[in-house]
Amino acid sequence: MNVTKIWECWKHVDRLVRLKYHEAAKKHGLTLEQFHLLIELDELELDIISEDALPPTIGEIATDIGNAPHTLSGRIKRLEKKGLIKKVKDEKDLRINRVVFTEKGRNMIENIKEEVSSVFIKNTLKMDEKSLNNLLEGLEELNKNLS
Repeated sequence: MNVTKIWECWKHVDRLVRLKYHEAAKKHGLTLEQFHLLIELDELELDIISEDALPPTIGEIATDIGNAPHTLSGRIKRLEKKGLIKKVKDEKDLRINRVVFTEKGRNMIENIKEEVSSVFIKNTLKMDEKSLNNLLEGLEELNKNLS
């Protein structure tokens, strides 16, 4: 198997996917950084399993995406101005701000996810069932090996 060819195809697919995300971000009036921050916040919220769990803090989000809290703070302020997220004071410690989606932000992220999954993925992967299953198995194995 030609590892170089696989790597080149991987880079090309990655670039095309990033371009599609960039198009989705622009369509919704977001920069690519803002778009990625919303995606990360959505994933953090999805990771909250128990009802006792709290929305993430700016520090927790910063740690998750590998940014400094002060850098992230400015991005969060810009998303707040757009009405997509809001900071809420922690009930037990008023020094702590937690970040949550507004209804507008939640609707936007759901629309973007639907657009990317249904329009981009489903329309792009025009493969027969066997090829799709092989692709899925290969991606699952890759994910397992990378973890």
